[in-house]
Amino acid sequence: MIKLLSLFSGIGAFEKALTRLNIPYEVVNYCEIDKYASKAYSTIHNVSEELNLWDIKEVDEKKLPFFNLVTYGFPCQDISVAGK
Repeated sequence: MIKLLSLFSGIGAFEKALTRLNIPYEVVNYCEIDKYASKAYSTIHNVSEELNLWDIKEVDEKKLPFFNLVTYGFPCQDISVAGK
């Protein structure tokens, strides 16, 4: 089974792709700073929000659990209508 670390997760498009392809995976952590996106992610993918690392700048990579796949979304604040 794939041990997945999801960065800049949004609502988890990569995870949805793995599910649709019937590829088994387990989310070891995800990282999403937006509280609404985090809630959506945990609900959509049926994982605890306790797995959220929140601010990528605060992550200590030495404390991460084992993973063998990293996915990351493009941080879109600079091109989003919601961005500043």
